[in-house]
Amino acid sequence: MCLSNFHNRFGSMQVFLNFGVYYSGTEGTQKQKEEEKKRKEEASKHLNDTLSTIEDSANRLQGNTFHMWRHYSFARMRKGADYYLLLSNSSYVTWWSAAQSIVIIAAGYLQLFFLKRLFHSKTTTETDKPRC
Repeated sequence: MCLSNFHNRFGSMQVFLNFGVYYSGTEGTQKQKEEEKKRKEEASKHLNDTLSTIEDSANRLQGNTFHMWRHYSFARMRKGADYYLLLSNSSYVTWWSAAQSIVIIAAGYLQLFFLKRLFHSKTTTETDKPRC
């Protein structure tokens, strides 16, 4: 017996061996032929079911891989767009932050200046007295 799998190098080969006993006689041959035919049909149906299951799984895997690839490329495009948006906004945010920092420092300086002026009093003399 020689078994070869030259059509498919990446898969395994499935071999069905069916051993039976044949009687020489005419009384049971028709019945045996019908039973054997039914058995062969069931075996081929089982094989076809297995092949259709494998085909469905392969199609589902291909669809899921395609959707994953599309999602990945969309995420890559979004990441690139976000990166360029960040680069364009970086200088704007930097200059605006510097301007706000200068305004905050100036406001603090002016508050300190006016607070010191509030408590600043002139030296008074006998002739130059403050009036109420």
